Amino acid sequence: MSVVAAPVPAPVGTWRVGSGRRRRGSSGSDDGPHWAPKWRRLMTLASAGGSGPPRSYDEFDHTVRGMLNRISAENACRLLPLDPSLRTLSESGDPREDSPPWWAARFAALMLVSYLQVIHTNRCARGLAMRSADNVLPAYLDAVAPLLARSPRLVDALTAWFARLLKLQDLSWPTARLVLLASHEQRERASLPASSLGRLPAELLKGRILRFLTPPVLPHSLARNFAGAGPLAGLCDCWDTEEGRRDAAAVLAHLLLFAPPASWPQLSAFAVCVIESALAGHHGHQESSVYLGASVLVAVAQRLESPPVEQAQSSEQSPFVPPSRRRTQQSDVHRRSDLSILNRMADLLEERVSEFVPASSPELELNGFVRTRAQAAIERARRACGKLRPVESAKQ
Repeated sequence: MSVVAAPVPAPVGTWRVGSGRRRRGSSGSDDGPHWAPKWRRLMTLASAGGSGPPRSYDEFDHTVRGMLNRISAENACRLLPLDPSLRTLSESGDPREDSPPWWAARFAALMLVSYLQVIHTNRCARGLAMRSADNVLPAYLDAVAPLLARSPRLVDALTAWFARLLKLQDLSWPTARLVLLASHEQRERASLPASSLGRLPAELLKGRILRFLTPPVLPHSLARNFAGAGPLAGLCDCWDTEEGRRDAAAVLAHLLLFAPPASWPQLSAFAVCVIESALAGHHGHQESSVYLGASVLVAVAQRLESPPVEQAQSSEQSPFVPPSRRRTQQSDVHRRSDLSILNRMADLLEERVSEFVPASSPELELNGFVRTRAQAAIERARRACGKLRPVESAKQ
């Protein structure tokens, strides 16, 4: 799975939801008719009939930032390009049409630049992902939720940027290498052990299995442009530090908690990938990996314990939501699968924490804050499983 993007824009000042500068007497400046032409113009500036990026992103960045400065949950449906015709040049009118990869990746980058700065300037939000007067990030995500629900490609672009910020490719490379080696197995399949991956066809290993074991990636051309420039070019260097990656983990936790239900299948799969990549293998013995795994696990547990049912119902009524994506995570099958995975991830985190023996050696010392966070994540996951299992048993 890959997305196409241009270099990420430079960061701008922290913005507030619905706090855009509005001239006195211009009450209609946020009406949909004023924004639809702006979104359509951005597509006319694109190359290759809309499928390629524009020569300059100046107008795109100006439009998106202007929208982010004005958007709120109340006016989101008027400001956001919810109709696919505002994000593509296709005239088919198919609600399943999605944004071109360059559009989704650039839009996602602008979102993340803003969200990271919010976390960077509000340590309370980094420590606790919840709705409160001191945490404005949930309101930001509520405002863009309608677009996330209608654009799976935008969600993919967000996860691809998170994968780069959190260096997930480095964590998941051993698993990817094993699958790639198995796809090049030269021996007869019948002579291999029954448990060998080499018995599976190479097309199946590389075409279907590998993409579920590794996080979304940015294309090679984009990665080459960022060589030596940190995870997100244009951001200050602090986001390529351990503290910066903790900010990114906090933004991801907020996204997992407050994203619309239509996006949950994609986000939950990515969350499992993050937890397994962080805790499996020798990387699980690093303090930073334990922190990342615990931060994502507790967000998944909170989401499963208290899913946003009301938002799910409202998104179902929209004509722009593909039927195949409506409330898929609410089905019994998905809920049982999520509970099984949640319990397994809690076991993995508990196993990793137990391997850090205090005072035995400096490498096996676990910071008290990280250990407390990991224990809280394990307890929250166990509590969520215990609370939801009786519900599943009653349904059966």
